[in-house]
Amino acid sequence: PANSIKYRQNVMKAMSAHVSAFFAVNMGSVSNPGHLKAHASALADLGAMTKDLFPAGSDAGAPTDALPLIWQEQAQFAKAVSAMEESSAALKKAVDAGDKAATGQAATALGDACKGCHDRFRKEQKK
Repeated sequence: PANSIKYRQNVMKAMSAHVSAFFAVNMGSVSNPGHLKAHASALADLGAMTKDLFPAGSDAGAPTDALPLIWQEQAQFAKAVSAMEESSAALKKAVDAGDKAATGQAATALGDACKGCHDRFRKEQKK
């Protein structure tokens, strides 16, 4: 379980980094518009991996912020994971098409998917 937890944490950190980088480029905070597709593609790939990151038994054995609700409410968690996968795929599609309106909508949906899952299934983060 400890290896599964560490792997999950690394993938989630990568996702967080790509989300931050994507928004920095998309909002014009940095001038690297050529990087937008790479971040969107990485997010779609990472979003597709999410369903594999929470195997049975990976709720203990190493420090984790994953709440036991993940394994207790599997149907609800599966919906949250699907929202992540769908929104990250939609983001890639919108960016690839060069559709700014659809990109904005997909980015919002991705943020909502992240927040929805974290609010329900992740330990509260200390600020």
